[in-house]
Amino acid sequence: MLKFFYRLLLLALALVAFAGCSAQQPAASRATPLAAAPTAAPPTAAPATAAPPTAVPPTAAPPTEAVPTAAPATAAPASGTGGPRFTHPTAISNPLYPIALTRYTIALGTEGGDPSRTEITLLPGTRVIAWNGQQTEVRVVQFMAMVGGRLVEVAYDYFAQADDGSVYYMGEDVTNYRDGKVADHGGSWQAGKDGAPPALIMPARPSVGQVFNPENLPGVVFETDKVLSLGQKTTTPAGPIDNGVFVEETLMDGSVEHKIYAANFGIVEEQASDELSHLVLYAPAGAPPRAVPDALSTIEAQAEDIADAVPGGSWAKVSADVDAARAAWQGYAGEHDGVPAPFRDALAGALARLQKAAAGKQPRATLQAANDLSAAVVDLFAVYQPALPPDLGWLDVLGRQVKLDVAASDYAAAADSLAKAGAVWARLKPVVLAHDGAGVAAKFDGSLAALQKALAGKNSAALEREAEHALALVDALEGLF
Repeated sequence: MLKFFYRLLLLALALVAFAGCSAQQPAASRATPLAAAPTAAPPTAAPATAAPPTAVPPTAAPPTEAVPTAAPATAAPASGTGGPRFTHPTAISNPLYPIALTRYTIALGTEGGDPSRTEITLLPGTRVIAWNGQQTEVRVVQFMAMVGGRLVEVAYDYFAQADDGSVYYMGEDVTNYRDGKVADHGGSWQAGKDGAPPALIMPARPSVGQVFNPENLPGVVFETDKVLSLGQKTTTPAGPIDNGVFVEETLMDGSVEHKIYAANFGIVEEQASDELSHLVLYAPAGAPPRAVPDALSTIEAQAEDIADAVPGGSWAKVSADVDAARAAWQGYAGEHDGVPAPFRDALAGALARLQKAAAGKQPRATLQAANDLSAAVVDLFAVYQPALPPDLGWLDVLGRQVKLDVAASDYAAAADSLAKAGAVWARLKPVVLAHDGAGVAAKFDGSLAALQKALAGKNSAALEREAEHALALVDALEGLF
């Protein structure tokens, strides 16, 4: 009898041991994906559909050291296939990264001693990113950067918000420019390709000391962010605050940048060893359009009249237009103290240059100053989020700038102006199509292609002629609104 019970006891212990081993197997299989290092993008990998047709994926190999795998403390709940869960990914309302609530932003600063400008525009529609067996719908923004007045980068960035409120960076298609020509597509990546996971760019509830990776494909793009403070003083477009989120960002090359995030604005300040940038304009999505003050419309009209009068040598007309623009600006400047100071300074500077050039009857300098004045007016238009898209004003300014560049035989500058026009048109075209503008949009596409062809052949007569045609098409585009 004792032998019988002893055999039963041994059998029970064996069953318990077997059950324990079996229970450990799922945990081991869940850990396996975390141990796998991301691989480099193969040279023949197909570019993302939103990338330029000639995009070449990055081919840099990842470093051989261990890849960081620690998950942030506030990571979103895991989905059934691992990673964050995205139920309503396009409703990006995290106050520190409010992509879906932002229409466009403008940040100004310096980089390497030269003036810098970045524009971020939320595009209509969405895109789907496939990663780890999932299909996640994302919002798309266009990032456009200029340094020293020249275009240096246009990127299309993809974002999604997880169920816990954390915002994830899902990739970017980058085009880098040099003298108006495409230099490369370095920095492009996408979640789900070459081992890249969705990258946490803003936790739902950041905490001091928290560390996360807003870009997480070592060898291609890799950044490590650490939250240093939740009480940083800074200035937003709405005024000063003392509760900014101060973040230290270490880049893949070991260099360090600092960023300050503000609720309802996102990034309001960025600083590196030779860079400094401040958010000066934030336009919320869905805000009702406001009327543009008459004074600004008057200045715009006078600048265009000057551009028409100078070629004919009508200097008396030019002088009268300058006086009218000055009077309008004096009236506006005294009534609208809330506009960004850099915009006010830019207009005042352009007006001063215009007055001096016109007084000296200098055709080229007068035309350039008049176009600079128009550009400054477009920025001020954007403050009011008018029903007529300010980007139409930019197409007008850039079309005239192409003519000025060609007249000066500066084809590199003309290429830069055309590249900017192409980037502006890329973000404006969906809005035009939504206003039943398919016909005129196709014509403008053709005009841009004709300008590029003429530029490639340095055909100044064709460039002049096609720039005039493009300006006429901008008038037609304005008629849609």
